[in-house]
Amino acid sequence: MKRLVTVSFLCLALASPSFAVQNKNAKAPAKSTTQNSNAKAPAKPAAAKTPAAPVDDATITAAVKAKLAKTPSLKTASLDATTKDGVVTLTGALKTGGLKGVATNVAKSVKGVKKVDNKITVEPKAKAPAANKNAGAPKATKTTNKNAKK
Repeated sequence: MKRLVTVSFLCLALASPSFAVQNKNAKAPAKSTTQNSNAKAPAKPAAAKTPAAPVDDATITAAVKAKLAKTPSLKTASLDATTKDGVVTLTGALKTGGLKGVATNVAKSVKGVKKVDNKITVEPKAKAPAANKNAGAPKATKTTNKNAKK
């Protein structure tokens, strides 16, 4: 009976750390008071994340402009970005509303950006001249006969 309790306790002690590793929110198990050379040491807790250094507006503006210039669909666009207190304002003109959304997402992906104020305008589509179906055919004219009886 003593042997069964000891084996059960050892199995339980060996299995506990593996369950804690699977759950990131779990606390590390308390150290066992028994000395067991086969037992694995509990995993070390992850180092606490240090808060990121604040990013200044000029750095954010430069990073946003660089990312916009590197984005293939926005390379030919003439866009400008300014930053104040982490809020990026985008200006310029693009051909489609979809590209306007791309520019917003690119700006949001830059570290330190709190909000994006997108003031980019979408250029109106140029209307193509309507093709005349009867091109080359003479126009039919309506003639009236003043002498015709009513």
